Amino acid sequence: MEDQVFAILAFSYDSLSNDTIKSCFLYCSMFPSDYEILEDEIIELWIGEGLLIASYDIQRARNQGYDIIESLKVACLLESAESGKHVKMHDMIHDLALWLTMKTEEMKERARVLESRDFAEMKEAQMISLWDLDRISLFHRSVVGPKVPSFPNLETLFLRRNSMGEIPSGFLEKMSLVRVLNLSYNYRLGMCWQVHQLVNLEYLNISFTSIKARSIRGLKKLRCLILNFTHLKEIGQTMISGLSSLKLFSMHSGCHQQHELLLFDQIPENNILCGGKKALLEELESLEYINEISIIIPSDISVAELSSYKLLSLVHLETLQISSCNDLKDVKIDTIDKGKQGFIPRYSTVLPKFSKLHEVHIISCSKLLDLTWLIYAPCLQSLAVSACESMEELIDGSDGVVQENYGLFSRLTTLQLENLPKLNGSCNYVLPFPSLKMIYVHSCENLRKIPFDFNTGKNSLKKIQVEQSWWDGLQWEDEAIKQRFNSFFMPSVYMDLYQVLGYGY
Repeated sequence: MEDQVFAILAFSYDSLSNDTIKSCFLYCSMFPSDYEILEDEIIELWIGEGLLIASYDIQRARNQGYDIIESLKVACLLESAESGKHVKMHDMIHDLALWLTMKTEEMKERARVLESRDFAEMKEAQMISLWDLDRISLFHRSVVGPKVPSFPNLETLFLRRNSMGEIPSGFLEKMSLVRVLNLSYNYRLGMCWQVHQLVNLEYLNISFTSIKARSIRGLKKLRCLILNFTHLKEIGQTMISGLSSLKLFSMHSGCHQQHELLLFDQIPENNILCGGKKALLEELESLEYINEISIIIPSDISVAELSSYKLLSLVHLETLQISSCNDLKDVKIDTIDKGKQGFIPRYSTVLPKFSKLHEVHIISCSKLLDLTWLIYAPCLQSLAVSACESMEELIDGSDGVVQENYGLFSRLTTLQLENLPKLNGSCNYVLPFPSLKMIYVHSCENLRKIPFDFNTGKNSLKKIQVEQSWWDGLQWEDEAIKQRFNSFFMPSVYMDLYQVLGYGY
């Protein structure tokens, strides 16, 4: 009976247009059913596995990955999660993917094991995915002792969201062919010295762990290195520049406390995280194949300094976070012709036009007044503004700025406004927001009116997550408009920026 059901469901899989899309679909079964998978993460894994034709060019590969995700959604093999940045696989579709994986002898050799704790059953597998090992002692008893299991065929290993503090000695040494290693979300994991022995490793993700940087030294074949939200305070000189095949580097901090950052002054000079990450940028620029860098730059590095790095040309900027710039009052766009000079007010930052910018986070800029410069970001998809005490409006509506830029926010899918006490709704314009899916508002007591009309988010809006008292006090031009948006309203509790944007557990 089960085979008959899967044979019917497999019609959607068989109808996929090419083998690349089919392989990417099957790969999603490495995640548990109904798990919300960050789109960028699964695409980076496809890149690391070499599944995408354009893997040599990270941006082209990403675009191909997004197209594949849309194809899988159309085929009802993936579905959008609540956050616009995530997808998930229904449990029946997940079972279908596992069934397809095991249907032929060739695919059996690449078996994915999601829940088994008996390592003897896995020794011939090429791909293993283990999550939520609550009885971690079983894991230790399986891999330590005189007979440490060997995995001669293993190429991909997921050990995610487990409670382990270390990976037992000798375990990874038996995995000489591993090319993809995902150890993310093991918050307690700090001891993992064996990673540098995986000489064939091409993808490594140690996000949300406490693994030390020296574990990555000498990985000559590594193409993708993801270090987001780790507790790294030190990376030695030449450690990054020695990764000669590296193409993608991502290091979002965000979990350091202020007292931790002060410790940088006490770390030896050979730490390339010192000095505003300038040494890190220089090492990354020395790499022949690098073509995507995602890092947070401290506010003491000027725009002029950033522009001196060829890899950080702001014209190609895709994600921008401005944080804790307490003297910044305004951001000006440089529209002056070359060879001419223009007056730029003090306490302003000058930026070129953003043709590719799609994600902006503005956090704790206490004197910043507005974000009118975003009219030069036509591809913006996600905007989060938090703890900007002086901000009175997002876009200056005077002088016909909005009317001249009717396509403003036309691609925006996610909007977060949090802790903006002076933000008001005294705008004389409405915006259609044709792509908007999710709005989150918290602690914006002075915002009593929003620039919506009956057509705002007409075919896209899914959720308005705000405080009940704030929603009840909103002023509407028409009762019919209020009734239309009531169906999307969801009372909220406080979520920080990273929860809203889809990072975290």
